[in-house]
Amino acid sequence: MANAPKALCVLAAAWLLGAAAALAQHEAFPFGDPKKGKPLLEAKCTACHVARFGGDGSGVFTRSPRRVSSAASLLAWVQRCNAGNKLDLGGEEEESLAAHLNEAYYRFK
Repeated sequence: MANAPKALCVLAAAWLLGAAAALAQHEAFPFGDPKKGKPLLEAKCTACHVARFGGDGSGVFTRSPRRVSSAASLLAWVQRCNAGNKLDLGGEEEESLAAHLNEAYYRFK
């Protein structure tokens, strides 16, 4: 029983870390992982973006005025590109890609 308070503290700390990680994810893409989204962007999207927008392809994200105005519209654009270009991304991959783009370029709250 003497170890019970220590074990309780460890469990509470683990719960707090999990809660902090959950808060870091955007509600528009709850299953998205920005770390998984970056390689998807490089493998599936960059070549088309370079061909259409020049440079390294990131101009589509930084142009003014932006066509994306919220996290939900960012996910919708990712979904349109996925369908229109037949990229065969699953829902979690779309959310991961949107999460990466949000973290790297848009920063919607």
